[in-house]
Amino acid sequence: MFVVIEGIDGCGKSTQARLLFEWLKGMDHDVLLTAEPTKNKIGIFIREILSGSEKVDPKTLALLFTADRYEHLENEIKPALSDGKIIISERYYHSTIAYQSAQGVNREWLIDLNNYALKPTVTIFLDVKAGVAVKRAEMTEIFENKNFLEKVYTEYLRFDDIKRVDGNQGLEIVFDRIKGIISELI
Repeated sequence: MFVVIEGIDGCGKSTQARLLFEWLKGMDHDVLLTAEPTKNKIGIFIREILSGSEKVDPKTLALLFTADRYEHLENEIKPALSDGKIIISERYYHSTIAYQSAQGVNREWLIDLNNYALKPTVTIFLDVKAGVAVKRAEMTEIFENKNFLEKVYTEYLRFDDIKRVDGNQGLEIVFDRIKGIISELI
């Protein structure tokens, strides 16, 4: 099973992904917790761009994310799936499409660019509006501002292949909803 946790910066992805990982491990499942951008060389360069220390145009950034994703699939996700593991990824192609569309890159081009990507078993979108997310996030990356995150949020709402979970509720309530979704798939 391949589970992706998505949402705008500050929505609680890292927390919920970690809780899901621990819950599944506690039930004796073999689980891989991973994230995009990855920790490989491309992912490290992307993190430099996101921190503001390097600059590239939005299309180049989309291509970098897509290259990082290809490496992620080939070197981590596919081998883990072959070994029978459950994969939990914090972010995947929905992020590239939502964030770079919000930067003005053609959405159809982004979808085509990511056409090769393995489809997740389920993608869970933590539905938190930008105003709430900005208050939660540390705001250390270039995309972490309310106006931009409002655009990203709108782009996420255009997907029809995600399960929306209200991320504004308490931590345990949100996690119970996620556990309910995953329980139906195990």
